[in-house]
This record gives sequence, structure tokens and C-alpha cells, in this order.
Amino acid sequence: MNYNKIKEILFKRGKLGKAIIHAMHTTETYKYIRDELDYLQHSRNLLRDELLAAYEFLERYDLFEIFLDDKEGLI
Repeated sequence: MNYNKIKEILFKRGKLGKAIIHAMHTTETYKYIRDELDYLQHSRNLLRDELLAAYEFLERYDLFEIFLDDKEGLI
């Protein structure tokens, strides 16, 4: 939902000042949630890349299968 749609809905319910404040707050909340989602996706990608690098290191030194066979994951 974009800013104009929010403003239109809230304008029908009350005074313009309240409608604009509510619309701005809702839009800012949406932006915050979207930014938080972007941050979490970026963090997930970094963690995935680090995990793949660790697996590559283990495989390079023939330790990957030992790592997978050990239940605690310790080498």
C-alpha cells in the first residue's frame, strides 16, 4: 500500500492532520520493516557464505567427511 492510498483511507475517517500523521507513521513503520528484512537477508547470505567457506576449507584438507561423521561436529 502506498502513501497516497493510506492518506486517502485515513482522510475519509478523520481530520486531515490526523490522517497525514497516521499515514506518515504507517509508511515509516513499513520502511523500517522493509529495511529490517533487507538486513536479515543480507546477514543470512553472509552466514551462508561463511559456512560454505568453512566446508570448502574442510574439504580441501580431507576433513569434511570426518566432520560429517562426528556427531558433535568437532575435529
